[in-house]
Amino acid sequence: MGYGKLAKGISEEEARRKLERVMPSQERKKSFQGTSPSIFIGSHNYPKVNTGVLSPQQHLGSSSLMDSPKDWYGQNYSIEKVASLRTSLVNSKEKQKVKKPGNFAQNTREIAMARKPVDIEVELEKRPGQSISGGRAKPVSASGNVESFNLGENPTVERKIEDMFYDRDAKAETAVDELHQKGVDNYQIQQSFTAGMLGEEKNRELVPTRWSITATDDMISKRLRKEVKNYQELGQIEYYKNEYVGNDFHIFLIPGRWEYELIEMKRPGSVWNAAENTYIAQNYEPYSGRTSYAEQTAGAFYAARLGTLEHLRDRKRQAKALILRDVSPEYWAPLGVWVIRETLRNAFDEKQEVDTFSNVKQMIGSEFKFLYHRLKQESKMIGSRQASITDF
Repeated sequence: MGYGKLAKGISEEEARRKLERVMPSQERKKSFQGTSPSIFIGSHNYPKVNTGVLSPQQHLGSSSLMDSPKDWYGQNYSIEKVASLRTSLVNSKEKQKVKKPGNFAQNTREIAMARKPVDIEVELEKRPGQSISGGRAKPVSASGNVESFNLGENPTVERKIEDMFYDRDAKAETAVDELHQKGVDNYQIQQSFTAGMLGEEKNRELVPTRWSITATDDMISKRLRKEVKNYQELGQIEYYKNEYVGNDFHIFLIPGRWEYELIEMKRPGSVWNAAENTYIAQNYEPYSGRTSYAEQTAGAFYAARLGTLEHLRDRKRQAKALILRDVSPEYWAPLGVWVIRETLRNAFDEKQEVDTFSNVKQMIGSEFKFLYHRLKQESKMIGSRQASITDF
């Protein structure tokens, strides 16, 4: 049933037991009516990929909560609660070529543009099978191949996205930038990007959901970074802390020109770490920016950068950012990088001032005692070279 795809830090049997406790008990149906809050584009067999519409198999009061990370975080949903919502969805899918998708892709565009979940009528080839997978994207459960599919209504679309859809000369980066500046939610921008609705017409194509999430975070945060670099430097070292579903974040904003480092510590038994020792991943960005993908921390790097730059932009300040993510066994299944994005966005309410960078290192050493030597070896900002620049 694919449980091992979802949780690598615990045994497949334990993951199965945990998920089966929260998975919906209703019988999966071949034909159904529901409301779709979002779409999902797979990456397997690219460039011919599964293009899917996510929906429950029944009409609910509102299915929007089934794809609403801001609400999940705001209401402090547990892993089990989010998994319960996500495994209630069925992925009604059809194989499509990313460059020249068929008619079914138009349905995904309508749903991606819609202001609210869209009524749908679905006939699958057979009752949907169940195989849970997760990672950078939010978990997805049962799926089935589409035999027939109809929208039950003409969706009310987000006009700003519709305008960019018909602007076939604007590059994807420009489209994403303009939509973000006009206040369109970045989750809906990502849905439009994955549906192949943005960019120059000759370059438009379906983009696998897990790729589009990172691409959208990257494009938006690059624009914010450019803006932040024009602001006055922070005058005092600041420390912030936030935690959600077993992800502890320690954030240091340090006076100086923009610079950013994310260090992740994945404890034994946490997601993706079945080993006996803590796994440490690190990526760094200088003032000039990166020239390659952040391989070690992957999508987390861009999601954390976005949350941090949004905060600095709002304050009209520039700073170096050192972020440590400590992942405990409580985080036993990957819910997606929205966990990082929303936890960072909500981390900046309570500030603690720190006198010197030496004190920063002492705080890290005190918090992570036996890991400190390894952290110092991995980090570009914790080492002595940075201390001489930022200590005053």
